[in-house]
Amino acid sequence: MNDSLNSLVGIHAYVFSYIKKMGDLSGHTVLDIPSGDGRATNIFKEQGAKVISLDIFPRTEKSYTSQYGDMGEKLDINDNSIDIIICQEGIEHVSDQFSLLKEFNRILKKEGELIITTPNISNIRSKISNLFTESEMWKRMPYTEIDSIWHIENTSKTFYFGHLFLLPVNHLKTLLALNGFGDFIYKRTKISRSSVFLGLFLYPFYLILNIIAYMTSMKKNQHIDSSVKKLILWDRCLLNLSFTTLFYKHIFWVCKKKHNLDKVIDNIAKMQNKMPSEMSSERGIKK
Repeated sequence: MNDSLNSLVGIHAYVFSYIKKMGDLSGHTVLDIPSGDGRATNIFKEQGAKVISLDIFPRTEKSYTSQYGDMGEKLDINDNSIDIIICQEGIEHVSDQFSLLKEFNRILKKEGELIITTPNISNIRSKISNLFTESEMWKRMPYTEIDSIWHIENTSKTFYFGHLFLLPVNHLKTLLALNGFGDFIYKRTKISRSSVFLGLFLYPFYLILNIIAYMTSMKKNQHIDSSVKKLILWDRCLLNLSFTTLFYKHIFWVCKKKHNLDKVIDNIAKMQNKMPSEMSSERGIKK
């Protein structure tokens, strides 16, 4: 693989640089899913890591081999056995994203790292495009059954979806939090020039409206401790207003597994001032 960033395109140029800066990964086990053409797998191997490469379209090539792995199903990987998961441009293809992140929590070790990238539909250009065409780019129609199913496996009737399940940043952040992930780092990606141009005029309105939304939301859910409520809501407000959200083309986040799923349920129950058993029955959450 060419080490020159100039030879890399799209989000992978930023992922490549990040992995290289991780240094020696000897003794670490990495899950690369979906592994695609092996671009991330090969970098991790160069860093000394053991890599499990899974993809719905497995490959056997001279320098790279992957196994079958469907992000919509349970993975054949032991609990608490993975040090790092990289999910590069994959989560937007999965219908049950909550279950996928739940599976990531299961197989990651405590404090294990999740590297996740996906197209950013929360930048200003995409927000405005969605207002008029329900698409992240104004020159595109919304995704349909014509172009949102990339492959149908005739033998098993398996659907492979395109970008049908793109996630706004706050939706993704909440799904990750509900599955025990924290310590978020928001990495830079390529800037959307049209978003920057539009932001010159629209950013003051984003600022005012998000502050109003924050203040209004603080008055609700009076049963929740105000310090907890402030911490969560202010975090989401800042995420809405951040430059990485409004001006970058891709989401590129790094986070860690902070809690197992039982602990997440307990924490939510305490926040809601209810017993875990009550939370599980009311919200349909299973331990």
